[in-house]
Parts: sequence; C-alpha cells; structure tokens
Amino acid sequence: MMDKELSPRWVLLGLLTRKPMHGYELHQFFTSPSPLEQVWYLGISQMYKLLKELESLDHVEVSVEPQENRPEKKVYHVTPSGREAFLEWLQTPVSGIRLIRIEFLGKLFLAQGLGPEMVEGIVDIQREACRTLLADLQARMPGDGFEDLVLRFRAGQIEAAIDWLNYCGHAFVSSGA
Repeated sequence: MMDKELSPRWVLLGLLTRKPMHGYELHQFFTSPSPLEQVWYLGISQMYKLLKELESLDHVEVSVEPQENRPEKKVYHVTPSGREAFLEWLQTPVSGIRLIRIEFLGKLFLAQGLGPEMVEGIVDIQREACRTLLADLQARMPGDGFEDLVLRFRAGQIEAAIDWLNYCGHAFVSSGA
C-alpha cells in the first residue's frame, strides 16, 4: 500500500480517473496556468517515477499509441483497484493542519470533478477531523506557561482551518461546483 499522505501520486491517480492521459498531458496540470501548479510542484522525471510506482501497484495500466515520425506515446489508464484506492484516499481526512494547504487542496481540486456531493463530503469529513483535533488540543492546555502558548497557537491554526472549511462549503454550494 502506498503512503497516503503528501504525495502527488494520489493527484496523478485522481487525474487519471477523469480520463486516460499521456505523461505530457498529466504534467500540464502541475505547470502554469493550472490551479494545481499553485499547490504541487512535480518535475517531469518525478512524475514518470510515480507513474511507474502506480503501474507496479496495478493502479494504472499503460497502452502504447504509435505516432508517425515520433516515438510511441504511452497512455496511462486507471484500473478498478486504482479508482478504489483513489476514492479511499480522497475520502480520508488529512491528519494534520499543515497538510491542509497541500494535501487537502489537491483533494478539493479533484473532488470538483466528481460533483458537489463529493466536495461537500470531503469538506465535512475534514471539518469534523479538525474539530476532533481542536477538542483534543484544548483538553491538553495547561492554562499557563510556554506549553500553553504553543497549544493556543496550534488551536488558533485549527480554528482558522475550520473557518476556511466552512467557507469552502458555502463557496461550492453557492457556485454549484
């Protein structure tokens, strides 16, 4: 099983659930002017390495298309087990606040293509995970001293994330995404 956090391999897999694509087409999602370019950086050689990993795990298959006067083009297709693994990853909340700005944003980008119910679902799951994290943190606050300052700072970050997740929920509902 692949590590389920902080890897663009999940984003690659999610893009392939939309439609089969060749490497250059996939790479365009990680370069300007794509919205994903603001979240992930993925070099072309790293992308091909990750595609090989996905293939070795039977999450993608490769077909070869001949091209006139050019090398053959490899087209990547998601497999049923790849689609299942992607959906499991998509619906699992990220485990820490720092992962929201990368991992969760990747999930949010991909969920848009699966409809408003999926967007609403992943936002709700992540918001609930943040609320649980906040409650656990608040229960550990000693009330004074340096540790209290650190925990209050972290609590503020979680509260800001919850506010932003609330905004996401309203933004996607009002836009019909």
